[in-house]
Amino acid sequence: MRGAGRLVDILVIGGTQFFGWDLVEMLLGRGHRVTVFSRGHRRPPFWDRIQHIAGDRRDHRAVVAALRGRRFDAVVDNIAFARPDVEAVLQALGGDAGHYLLTSSGAVYPDLPAPDIFRPIPEEAADLSRRGDGAYAEGKRECEQVLREQRAVPFTILRPPIVQGPRDPSLRGWFWYQRVRDGGPVLVPLRSPAAIWRQAFSRDVAAALVLAAGNPAAFGKTYNVAGDEIVALEEFVRLAAEICGVPDPVVPVPAEDLRREAPWYRPPFLHRFVLDTARIRAELGFRPTPLVRWLEETVRWHLDADLPPAPGYDRRDDERALALRWQRRLRGDG
Repeated sequence: MRGAGRLVDILVIGGTQFFGWDLVEMLLGRGHRVTVFSRGHRRPPFWDRIQHIAGDRRDHRAVVAALRGRRFDAVVDNIAFARPDVEAVLQALGGDAGHYLLTSSGAVYPDLPAPDIFRPIPEEAADLSRRGDGAYAEGKRECEQVLREQRAVPFTILRPPIVQGPRDPSLRGWFWYQRVRDGGPVLVPLRSPAAIWRQAFSRDVAAALVLAAGNPAAFGKTYNVAGDEIVALEEFVRLAAEICGVPDPVVPVPAEDLRREAPWYRPPFLHRFVLDTARIRAELGFRPTPLVRWLEETVRWHLDADLPPAPGYDRRDDERALALRWQRRLRGDG
């Protein structure tokens, strides 16, 4: 595999948790000199092996002051959420950024109508001028636009969908894993079109960044990065149950009925979202971790960690009661 072969000094903005942590470990393992820009509140085990620049990403004047006069072979920016975030780094480094890699998001894509929703979403489907669908999506599009408008430094943009893995700060998957673990029935909304998707494993996102860094084939390119498998929400919950060693807990309920009978029940992963990953596979040799392997590692981490209750878990008894009523309806018992 190619990637990061000729690089020496790499700046990682957002390298102390989740896939940023994985990225730093991978780069260090390949012999690169890594500098992490962060506030310094988190200090992973690799801390004594890196250089650290202290600063708050949101303080753009301080970012410029901290980075000006430095030079890197590549900059990996995992936590840019608005146009000024990227502009500050470019103002400070310009061509001395070497190669600018931006972790964007699948949120940049619009909600596609039929028949497009039934096909994997290619990179060209994003309209970076789109506005009005939320600050996060708009901010990520603006970050991408900044890189496309400048000519000082080659860039690469990666767009993952939902990312899961150990040390996931969002804890989105915990909604399902905690409910599966307790052995009770789990309400799964049924939607049309069905909730099927590709997610991304955190270490696969880090590996994709390594493949792209310093790679001329990636210059000026945008890549979707996600797993191979296309999974329905019901299948995902059942697979988590197998990992936990509990019987099939799925109680499928039409989404509209569930909203009406349990408006307080707000699970994640309900949107149909399948990214096309052909480009990154063909051009960078990206090969994602099999779903069964990464999901088992992810579920185990959640079960072993000391986590707070998942959202809405205080009404778990109400969920069980509703699930039992629906099971009787599905059997035709009333």
